[in-house]
Amino acid sequence: MGPERKNPWRCASAYKGGDACTTCHEKEIEAIGTKIVAGGEIEPTPIPGKRGTINASIQAAHDDENLYVRIQWPDGGHNPAPFVDGGKMDPDNQIKVAMMITGTGIEMGETTGCWSSCHADNTYMPFDPGAEAIAANADVAAQLEAKETITKYLTESRTKVEVKGRRGKAQGGWDKLKTAEEIDQLLADGTFLDLLRVYADGTASNGYLLDRRVANDGEMSAEANLSGGVWTVVFARPLASGAPGDVPLEPGKTYTVGFAIHDDFAAARFHHVTLNTSFALDDDAAQINVIKQ
Repeated sequence: MGPERKNPWRCASAYKGGDACTTCHEKEIEAIGTKIVAGGEIEPTPIPGKRGTINASIQAAHDDENLYVRIQWPDGGHNPAPFVDGGKMDPDNQIKVAMMITGTGIEMGETTGCWSSCHADNTYMPFDPGAEAIAANADVAAQLEAKETITKYLTESRTKVEVKGRRGKAQGGWDKLKTAEEIDQLLADGTFLDLLRVYADGTASNGYLLDRRVANDGEMSAEANLSGGVWTVVFARPLASGAPGDVPLEPGKTYTVGFAIHDDFAAARFHHVTLNTSFALDDDAAQINVIKQ
């Protein structure tokens, strides 16, 4: 797993050509991660000592009702973030783990996975609008329930997202929000990223990404612990809960998933992520074959 890059739009031409992230970058993950954490144009606010990649193992299984996922990786110690008082961006969570399952109708969703929610105006990104601009756009802020920052979102939830930024245009589209009725229809159509999150104390949240990050009523259980220098996170959810924002997992279908690890008290974009990963029940052609137990 490598850290998320500052500007995910650098690969836009390849995306439009239909290539998956792994087509070009699967063998470059370690090199890319090392380059990002070193700082420079790609990462102007590096964290000294942050590792470029995390070697994590992922196991998955299912029974007739539930999905079970187990993730393990070595702890990397603490490297204070110099741009945060106390050096810890999220002092309450030494680690956070997320799994995102791609729904339907997402542009480039099958080839990019969770990267489809990354935009240049997300928190800590170059065009993060800031609290003042968000407050000045009261109607949009109210619909997004936003005060100081803009969470990740899908392009499908906006009327326009500026990508190229030519002639000084701000990149992103946080304030180009579609109507609440249009957002509801996208949710009903399955156009969202199913988002499962586990925190350092073993608590968890089930939700989704569409116009913003939303928690839903989907069932989920989890645990997390650090032992012998190794983190172990285990979580479970129903294969098909029926809750809005939960992608139903069915035999015979292949899904695009992504995993993210916030280690060392990191927050926002300062996390390690996988590239697009195939995921299926009882199918050894998938990168993650979820075997029935």
